[in-house]
Amino acid sequence: MKKILYLLAAALLFPIGLYAQGRVVERTYLSTDKDVYVAGDVLWYSAFCLDAAKGTLSPVSSVAYVELRSPDAVVCTGKVALLEGRGAGRLQLPPTAPTGNYRLVAYTAQNKAEEGYDFTGLASKTISVFNVYSNERQKDGVDVVTDAEYDGLRSPVEPGMTEGSDRASLSLRWDGDGLTLVNALDTPATLSISVFHDDGFLSNGNPTLADFLSGCRGVGPVRFDDSVVPEYEGEIIRGHVAGVSPEKLPSLAGRYAFISTPSDKSDVYTSVIGEDGRVEFFTGNIYGHKECVCEIEGVDASLNCYIELESPFATSRVAAVEPLKMAPSLKEALAARSFAMQVERRFTPDTLYDLLRVRENGLFGGDEVVYLLDDYTRFPTMGEVFIEFVPEIRARRWSDRSRNIQVRLEDGTESGFSRDTSLMMLDGVPVFDQQKILDYDPLLVESIHIYPHTMFIGTRVFSGVVNFVTYKHNLPAFRFGKNVRVIGYQGVDWPLAATGTALLSEEAYPDYRQTIYWHPLQEIAAGAALRIPCKKPDYKGRFRVVAEGLSADGTPLRAETSFVLE
Repeated sequence: MKKILYLLAAALLFPIGLYAQGRVVERTYLSTDKDVYVAGDVLWYSAFCLDAAKGTLSPVSSVAYVELRSPDAVVCTGKVALLEGRGAGRLQLPPTAPTGNYRLVAYTAQNKAEEGYDFTGLASKTISVFNVYSNERQKDGVDVVTDAEYDGLRSPVEPGMTEGSDRASLSLRWDGDGLTLVNALDTPATLSISVFHDDGFLSNGNPTLADFLSGCRGVGPVRFDDSVVPEYEGEIIRGHVAGVSPEKLPSLAGRYAFISTPSDKSDVYTSVIGEDGRVEFFTGNIYGHKECVCEIEGVDASLNCYIELESPFATSRVAAVEPLKMAPSLKEALAARSFAMQVERRFTPDTLYDLLRVRENGLFGGDEVVYLLDDYTRFPTMGEVFIEFVPEIRARRWSDRSRNIQVRLEDGTESGFSRDTSLMMLDGVPVFDQQKILDYDPLLVESIHIYPHTMFIGTRVFSGVVNFVTYKHNLPAFRFGKNVRVIGYQGVDWPLAATGTALLSEEAYPDYRQTIYWHPLQEIAAGAALRIPCKKPDYKGRFRVVAEGLSADGTPLRAETSFVLE
């Protein structure tokens, strides 16, 4: 008998060990629109999440984390959604960032699971920030040199002839009104493309994607912490129950916790509370910086407990970078950079950016019944709205005098109102006290969306879902219970391209952009030539063009050129 039990234990443990050793070793490379900024600028980045062993894009992780770090602090953070190893985002550099060099670090949950993962190796790059608002500098982080010494530090490589450029595989040409990009390979490629003002600042000599891949090949055997789950579908948001003593946590075990974001769409996720009060929400990535509603279903208000979310960022210390070099001759260029940054922040709306492809959240996909309330006679109560023209919903009073809203289900060949729990939502936020929906002012509601099917949210099952969408999409005039917490939540960045396309026909816009074209997720077919229009700014100078990326078979590509606007 003992032998049989031993064999069973070995059979169970063997796949776990095999899984640990068989995990994909990921490394994330970031290309940026440039590597020198002023405080208050936008830093655009493009992410390449790679399978280090194969040198190709990794299909595993669906989110990567980005930190801009000084030697002793995190300056700003970002999250980037990954689709088959590619993603894009931006960091808004704070206007209070001291002058100095910083490390831009990227990693995935896979990396956080690695024993001894190096956050400051090839996985980071050096970013220079000049603060034109104040004289504050990083401690021991700035070296002031003479103009002659500064000029002596410049790269001897002629602009447009950068070492390591593979002009046989990828080529760039500026024709006066735009770029022509040619992929000479017989496989498609994915690239980032940046066109930016070359105003004389020293380059930081960051590794290229080819350097990065070369370093990845030296990654040795990696041991993983199997308690860290890979983020296959999106960010796993972790948290815990707060507000109660530890001895009361077991009484909450098995209950469902919910997080959701108010909007006209449905971003709602569930987790079962563990014995230790911990929760894990497996999301499909929540986009943008939003308010997040955290609540526990059916909890006694007298417990005064609530869900508290935890930061996913590693915030590990990083090695210091070389001091930033400054010289008196930079004064004029910094003044121009400061002016351009302020004009762009004042006049550039987000509508000028191009939204790129995102993974859709299919939680409530499929058939739905929609009522636009402005198409009907308006009634003063929700009960009358249901009675008069929404036959898929009805409200019934139970023996305890409470009222319950039911959905008429259309599952398979059966149809009828279920007495099981239906989920009511207001602007995508679950409302478990259904009397609050019945008491809500229908004049604030723009539309009612009914999903007349058995719905699964995580492991929680509901007999139909109804989402009441208001005109403002932010739950106006709604009061939450004392156990609900509404917090600011940093989701993944919307993938945007700053191509200036909308400016091509815009005459009145004061265009002093320093990055005049940025596309982080440019696809180009095998053997194709791609014509890219580019809006010229309202100033003269030299501009650099850098295209960097990876072919489908893992070949690193890079091409550079430059041009002068007189």
